[in-house]
Amino acid sequence: MDTQFTAPVRVGIVGLGRAGWGQHCPELDQYPNLFQIVAVCDPVKERRDLAVAKYHCQSYRRFQDLLADHSVELVDIATVSDGHLDQALAGLGTGKWVQVEPPMCRTYDEALVLRAAAIKARHRLVVRQNRRFEPGFQQVREVIASGMLGEIYDIKIRQGRFQRRDDWQTVKRCTGGLLLHEGPHYLDQALQILGATPAKIWADLKRVAATGDAEDYVHILLRNADGLTIDLEISGGRILPEPEYAVTGSRGALAYSSGDALRLRYLDAKHKLSRRRASVRTPPLGPFGTPENLKWSEESIPVNPKTPCGLTKIWEHLFATIRQNRPFPVTIDQAIETMRIITAARKDTPFA
Repeated sequence: MDTQFTAPVRVGIVGLGRAGWGQHCPELDQYPNLFQIVAVCDPVKERRDLAVAKYHCQSYRRFQDLLADHSVELVDIATVSDGHLDQALAGLGTGKWVQVEPPMCRTYDEALVLRAAAIKARHRLVVRQNRRFEPGFQQVREVIASGMLGEIYDIKIRQGRFQRRDDWQTVKRCTGGLLLHEGPHYLDQALQILGATPAKIWADLKRVAATGDAEDYVHILLRNADGLTIDLEISGGRILPEPEYAVTGSRGALAYSSGDALRLRYLDAKHKLSRRRASVRTPPLGPFGTPENLKWSEESIPVNPKTPCGLTKIWEHLFATIRQNRPFPVTIDQAIETMRIITAARKDTPFA
């Protein structure tokens, strides 16, 4: 990306917690030629002081004061989830660019309100669904696209670990719960693979290990019109590990977990299956069906996707959108579709 004669985007970060200070700031440190942190906003003075000492930026306790700062081009919202809607609307109302940490809001109806505001603001709203750019996920997508597994009919996505969490993300009145916290990220991945609006949605929510009253177990099944099923589970109560991605097709399957290579087992492409017909005759005693000599291949593929990727890649896309007028890869309609499914999942389960 040629940025030699392009000024960095001036960023105002709203919220200096685990997302803002713990993720956004270190990521922006990797792109000093693309972004400059010029202002921060947080109610906790000690956190503002840390940012001022490191970035020599302006600091504000009130969000309205950051919005009034004319040096801020991009309002980066990394606050508690239930404030995202109002803050994004206020930011768009000033004519600034707005990036919002998922969830973009709380419900599908609120997402439609944000969409209308984004259109009015000349499409200056982006949603930071950066897990789409995870290398392992991209490698899985490339294997699926290669066709070596045949026609894909079942995909399992598993995320989580056992965690007796006790912060605001476990409290309903703070809009806590895994459905809104991790749901938008992994639903975005699921929808990228599904390739179409789900024809059927099923969901189950539970509280398993967290200390609050919000769900820490999310199980969602999506099925498209062609019969592809995606089984997504995000759990704070997981005890035994499972592959994070398991893909099964008509000629092979893969399994992948972070830190490992992709494991594949598939029928050799040169091996043609013999023609067979079902029979209603009484079968002989012994194994079910007629024995068949299938030529399976097994291999491990290191994670090295051809697609440029990485969790920080979203900042490069954001710079290209703001400075070079390139389309942002996560469209507002795609982000809204995750909120539609989240709202449907909430209605589809007795957990409330």
